[in-house]
Amino acid sequence: MESDFREVKLSELSDIQIDYFIAPSKTVEYRDMMVIKYSGEYGFGSAGNSDAVYMKAMGRAALEAWKPDAIILDWSDLKYEWGDMLEMTLDIDTGCCQPALPMAVIVGPPCEEAVRTLLLGINSDEGLETIEWVFKNKDEAIDYIEQQLQKAGS
Repeated sequence: MESDFREVKLSELSDIQIDYFIAPSKTVEYRDMMVIKYSGEYGFGSAGNSDAVYMKAMGRAALEAWKPDAIILDWSDLKYEWGDMLEMTLDIDTGCCQPALPMAVIVGPPCEEAVRTLLLGINSDEGLETIEWVFKNKDEAIDYIEQQLQKAGS
């Protein structure tokens, strides 16, 4: 009997580019932080659903492979305008039996306003600076992660 299986690849879900970087903490021994950089164009509305699934799957794979102690999601080069499922990528570290890892998000001009409305609501007048873990530059995100690692270590 012939099966109807067809080959599938995660890369078929999305054209989003993902790069991974890992570095030791400068303030806490034996702790590593990982930057997961997403770039490209996130589909508008429900057209971005497969992008979100891909981004989350690839982020979780990186956490499993390298087991960092903290995560920075870098969306600064991600063109994102609308789509609720992007929020699921913030949950890449939630799994059974372990506390969530310290996490920060970096935004840039291609996504800043859309991320603001995603996280704070479309009718909100608040800025992203009201969210302690969202930053507009990498150095501030790293400083925040270092502080979180220090708190976790004490």
